[in-house]
Amino acid sequence: MNRRTFLYQLSVAAAGSLVLAACLRFGFGERWFSFYGWAAVALTMVPFLTALLWKRLPERGVNRWWSMLIAVPVLAASLVQIVFWTLFFSQGPADPMLGVAREMLRPFLDAALPYLTAALAVAALSLIGIAASAGNGEV
Repeated sequence: MNRRTFLYQLSVAAAGSLVLAACLRFGFGERWFSFYGWAAVALTMVPFLTALLWKRLPERGVNRWWSMLIAVPVLAASLVQIVFWTLFFSQGPADPMLGVAREMLRPFLDAALPYLTAALAVAALSLIGIAASAGNGEV
């Protein structure tokens, strides 16, 4: 995959995820989107981004498995988010254990999440930057 194709497909995937986010936000409302929205967008965007990186990184001399460094944690976190809130709302007040478990984990998550997010963002942007850079003879 050449650089131009990669950049075009990357822009299409980014625009598609923004359109999906807007449709989910306005279609289902702000409350629903705050629980499920970004996780649903990530579940649709990350496989496309991973496929693009999987094709492009070897041409840049980088092991394609590095794309999984970003994909697996983001997909896992998105699935956990969606499954948690689905179970939480489906069980109702009859079973408060999910809420209790969430409040027990919350101090640890609140402390670690900004650093984990920043690390994943730096890794993702680095790989995308490497993939988007011009190779030998590319413009």
